[in-house]
Amino acid sequence: MSLRARLVVALLALAILPTAVFTLFTLVELDRATRRWYRPGVDRALESAQQVTRTALTRMEATVLSQADAWCRSVPPERLDPPTRARVREGLQASGLDFFQLYRHDGTRWERIDQVLPAGVIEVRGAELSDQLDAGLVGDHLLRSPGGALAATARVDARHALTVGMWVPPDFFTDVDRVTEGRSAYSRLGVMVDLQRPFTWLLVAVLVILLTAAALLFAQALARPIARPLSELSAALDRVAAGDLSVRVPPRGARELRALGAAFNSMTARLAEARAALAQAEREAAWREVARRVAHEIKNPLTALRYALHRVQRRAALVPEAERAAVQESLDAMLLELENLATMAEQFSQYARLPEPLPEPLDLAEVARAAAALHEPGAVRIDIGGGALPVRGDRLMLSRALHNLVINAREAGPDTPIEIRARAEGSRAVVEVLDRGPGLPPGQEGRIFDAYASTKNRGSGLGLSLVRDIVRQHGGEVTLENREGGGACARLTLPLQQEDGREAGSR
Repeated sequence: MSLRARLVVALLALAILPTAVFTLFTLVELDRATRRWYRPGVDRALESAQQVTRTALTRMEATVLSQADAWCRSVPPERLDPPTRARVREGLQASGLDFFQLYRHDGTRWERIDQVLPAGVIEVRGAELSDQLDAGLVGDHLLRSPGGALAATARVDARHALTVGMWVPPDFFTDVDRVTEGRSAYSRLGVMVDLQRPFTWLLVAVLVILLTAAALLFAQALARPIARPLSELSAALDRVAAGDLSVRVPPRGARELRALGAAFNSMTARLAEARAALAQAEREAAWREVARRVAHEIKNPLTALRYALHRVQRRAALVPEAERAAVQESLDAMLLELENLATMAEQFSQYARLPEPLPEPLDLAEVARAAAALHEPGAVRIDIGGGALPVRGDRLMLSRALHNLVINAREAGPDTPIEIRARAEGSRAVVEVLDRGPGLPPGQEGRIFDAYASTKNRGSGLGLSLVRDIVRQHGGEVTLENREGGGACARLTLPLQQEDGREAGSR
């Protein structure tokens, strides 16, 4: 499994596991709460109470209706006489009713003209039912007074009506309606509970799915900036292991990952430099070995040839005078070429093993003047700006290096003046040797200081290599590049020395 996949799974688990536990806990508690809200036993009790209430109310209504119907045919339409009143009182007491009322209509409204109560019953305020008679006589003949009375009415004649009934609590009919409504509401609650449970589980499942999708996207968004740089770094390491040191990774992601990418780039750059330096050192070591062997193989026969030519030259006077001039010219040419071969062998020998420098305080400007003085007057123009350039180095080796740069410039442009400029730049002493020759050929800039890399038809190709090695031994740098207007500029820099002997810029 890849690192990115592992990070996504880990972040997803961190998001989903607590959510799953919390969701399960919530569902369990919600199920318990709904079970506490609705219990079948309570529903059955409410149903029984509703049935009992309806039965009692129906019996009460039937009782008052039957009594009202019976007495409307047996009582006179006027006030009751004592015998009739006693009979009504006994009937009320026997039937369990609480009052008997007689009403008369005066053409506009009903007016109570008589009332009979059973023994032991006290008259209740608000027992006036005249306002409800018209509706009761037209409807079901039942009167439900908000003041607390359940009664039935019946006509005695066209102008008279009676009511019989019983007293009930003021909120009796409201309580009866509440029982019915409560039982209906509780039944609806049971249905809602049965429907709510699967709906709740479905809703929670949808929420968990959405949360999982959001957590997955968020986990991928978090894992990408971590996994992508590491993946690029892993691929880059594989390329480095295969030998490609030019690979670089773009520093991205968190600060630590950016620092890791920058460190990797710095490491590969140093490795590339080290490999280039190692290859250069190996090439130089190989060339030095070749130079050592060539110098050894040339020097031995050169010595014998020099002795032989000197013996022949001493006997040149014995040659006939007619041929003596030609013989002497040939001997001079051979001696010149012999000296050239000896010089070349010496250069090979020097390149094979440079001596260790013997550093001493010296003026690099003075060394430059001395190098210019070795050549014909007017051939080298020198420009010293700013006075002395104190450096620490081997006078002989630095003189040789500057002399080689001047020779290289003169060979590049033999018919043009050579210019030497010496000055200080910050903590560095700078000497430039400029010519107006053809300049460097394209593609030679990077290897002009390599051994045997010469742009001339003659010479060993070791002069600039010796200059580079001498300057490196003194902690300096040397470059050779084309200049504007044609020609080349050799630039040699060394660290300046302070009065106390330390290098300028050091602490």
